[in-house]
Amino acid sequence: MLGISAKQSWLVFNASIELWNNYLPIFRKLDFFQHLHPSGIKAMSECFEGMNSCFVGGNFSALKGSEVDYELDKKMQVFSNLSMLLSRVFEFKQETSEAVRICDTLLGK
Repeated sequence: MLGISAKQSWLVFNASIELWNNYLPIFRKLDFFQHLHPSGIKAMSECFEGMNSCFVGGNFSALKGSEVDYELDKKMQVFSNLSMLLSRVFEFKQETSEAVRICDTLLGK
C-alpha cells in the first residue's frame, strides 16, 4: 500500500474510507459477505493490514514530540468497522483462524 511505504497514515485511512464508501450499499445487506467480489475481500484485507501497521508503528502523519493526533478516534472507528466486517467475511468462508486473528488484533487496540 502506497500510504505505508510513504509513511503517511492519512493516505492509508483515506483509502480505507474510500473502500468503505464504495462498498457501503453491499455492507448494508445482512448477507453482504455473499456479494463481495474476491478482489474486494483482498482490498479489505490490505486496508486492515495497512491500518493495523499504522497503529502498531505509531505512524500518524509524522507527529513530533508531544503533538496529539486528534483524528485518532475517527481512525479507530474506521479500523473497527472494517475489522468486524472482514472477520465476518472470513467466518463465512470458514477461515476461522483468520477471523479470530482479526478479532484478536482489534481487541488488542
